[in-house]
Amino acid sequence: MKVPSIVNPVIGVGIAAAFKLMRMTFRVRVRNDQRERLMRRTGKSHALAILHAHQLAALSLSAPRAGAMVSRSRDGDLLLPLLRASNCVPIRGSSGAGQKGGATALTTLIRHVKKGHPGVIAVDGPRGPRGAVQKGIAMLAMKADVPIIPVVLIPRRRWIFQKAWDRMQILLPFTLVDAMFGDPIFAGPDASIEELTAQVEASLKAMELQMDPEEARKGEQMNQERAARRKSKTRSGSANHQEKPASFSAENVVKEAA
Repeated sequence: MKVPSIVNPVIGVGIAAAFKLMRMTFRVRVRNDQRERLMRRTGKSHALAILHAHQLAALSLSAPRAGAMVSRSRDGDLLLPLLRASNCVPIRGSSGAGQKGGATALTTLIRHVKKGHPGVIAVDGPRGPRGAVQKGIAMLAMKADVPIIPVVLIPRRRWIFQKAWDRMQILLPFTLVDAMFGDPIFAGPDASIEELTAQVEASLKAMELQMDPEEARKGEQMNQERAARRKSKTRSGSANHQEKPASFSAENVVKEAA
């Protein structure tokens, strides 16, 4: 839904206040959380890899001064007060087109993480496909020299936007948030962006399938339907493109015969 930019800050503050009150009713159950032990052992921070659909749930366990990338859009404006109310540091940009500031935001996030603060990226954003990890998280880990920690967060009472590409999940009051952390993924000296990206994607998919199997299957089905529609459009466009030369050729034959 598009909201005028003048109204966004007002709405955003209202959302932040409501979420802050609701957050007091949440219970969070964590599994395999190695963040503190990892920081004590390595003396470094970390980069959290979450799914776009789990952004609001992630705020239920956000660490102080965690840097989070936010799209430079009107919808992104709505998230700013909410993130600040959760003690996060919004960093504007996305992994999308250049005008969204993705490269600049990633550079800023790298600097933020190098100072010892956690970084958070919704790895399949800003437009999917759902669960398809983009390269930003790998670049952050390699440039800031920190491990990647994948995490899935499943609110047990929620609304799901069924038609949204990410099936965004909205937490309801008094919900239990199940947070499962994957084992840390380290960017070794010979690691490539592609290898790290594939490891993160595999970890998130496995955990979501374990923690939320029905939603994982629905997300995969949506991706398949989306890919089929794109393939159909591509074929239709190719067919139309091929038909034109054929008609021009026939027309030329008629002209030559005349």
